[in-house]
Amino acid sequence: MPNDIAVFLPVDRPAGPLIDCAAAVAVLFEAHLDGIACAYQAINPMIAFEASAVVMAAQYDSGVEQAAAVLDQFEITTRRLDIPHDARSTFNVSYAATRIVTEMSRLYDLSIVAQPDSSNPSQTDFLSEAVLFGSGRPMLMIPYINRGAFRTDRVLICWDGKAPAARAVHNAAPFLRKAKAIDVVAINEHEETAGAASLSALIAHLARRDLPVTAHRLTADTSNIHNTILSLAADNDSDLIVMGGYGHSRLREFILGGVTRGMFETLTVPTLFSH
Repeated sequence: MPNDIAVFLPVDRPAGPLIDCAAAVAVLFEAHLDGIACAYQAINPMIAFEASAVVMAAQYDSGVEQAAAVLDQFEITTRRLDIPHDARSTFNVSYAATRIVTEMSRLYDLSIVAQPDSSNPSQTDFLSEAVLFGSGRPMLMIPYINRGAFRTDRVLICWDGKAPAARAVHNAAPFLRKAKAIDVVAINEHEETAGAASLSALIAHLARRDLPVTAHRLTADTSNIHNTILSLAADNDSDLIVMGGYGHSRLREFILGGVTRGMFETLTVPTLFSH
């Protein structure tokens, strides 16, 4: 059960829908919710020229004002719903901010972040990858188009039998217990080679917990798997997607795997990722 939740709030794009979703999750689990406003400094003070001091001061003042405005929204919502909470902000250059946010996220049962929007870039767009790969905890991503109330009536699990997917199912257990219907989809699974962690085995595992599960076996081109998942979610009116978050290590940093990147870019349903 997530008792301690963090929502990482951008200060340079509207944060209201993200705050509303985070508050709904906190109410659902009667959890403590921390709101962390993330503002970033574009100029590195270690290499800045003296002439840049005025620009840096202006950046800082602007970041502080933006963070205060977002945290005011957070305070109004959490107080109205009587959610136990705390609020604070971070302000640093990008490399330090990544480290700080990653370290913070390791202390929460669940981190909630906004989906990056390529049409409206934010200073915090890198944050979701940092939390996914560096926290060791589940991450709930809220689509930037999301405007409705957060619900868990119908959950869609994406299953491929691998460790991140198994971790995601485990981390999603509190949400699954709230669900009225659960769909589980395996894409391009070959039953004769699926092994012990097949879709059928997962269905049996969930059924032993008295969860209302329906299996779906679909096929798709590798480049189109994320669209197949989102199409099924739309057809079934899914409220939440649960899936493993995949990446490829490159010089001790991660880049998103194909399906995960596709989901990050085209997300239409709140999604719980685990790595």
